[in-house]
Amino acid sequence: MSMTPRSAVPEHCSTEGGRREWMGVLARAPIDLLRSAFDGSRQRHLARRLVGPEVGLLQLRAKAPVTGTPFHLGEATMTRCVVEIDGRRGYAVVLGRDPERAELAAFFDALLQDPQSRALLASELLQPAEDAIMARRCRKAEEAQKTTAHFFTAARQGSAP
Repeated sequence: MSMTPRSAVPEHCSTEGGRREWMGVLARAPIDLLRSAFDGSRQRHLARRLVGPEVGLLQLRAKAPVTGTPFHLGEATMTRCVVEIDGRRGYAVVLGRDPERAELAAFFDALLQDPQSRALLASELLQPAEDAIMARRCRKAEEAQKTTAHFFTAARQGSAP
């Protein structure tokens, strides 16, 4: 599920749905991977902050499983940021209070809108980030599997007295 509302993503920047995916990867990428890619970027001095990073709340809504009635589930803390590089605006919304991650994700969102940068960053940043995210998910699933309780019922043989 994308954290960026459709109104925040300019129409001319939607690249075959790819932007939504890379924004999700950037929002969940390990921070050390984002930092090292930023430190190695020649365009980091061109970035100009337009918004934030600023921390706020995001309303979480859900639907009842049977009736489909929407209800207010609660709130989540989020951090957003908007960065501009050479006329391209990068947006980021990340869960939690993480201004550094939001700014780095917005920076790379702006860079990925350039087809030349996208080709390079796809292999040097996005693929390793996706691999790290998948490895983290697998580790968490394995940890959860270790604590699984297996219940069974014994069927009673014969007829009831």
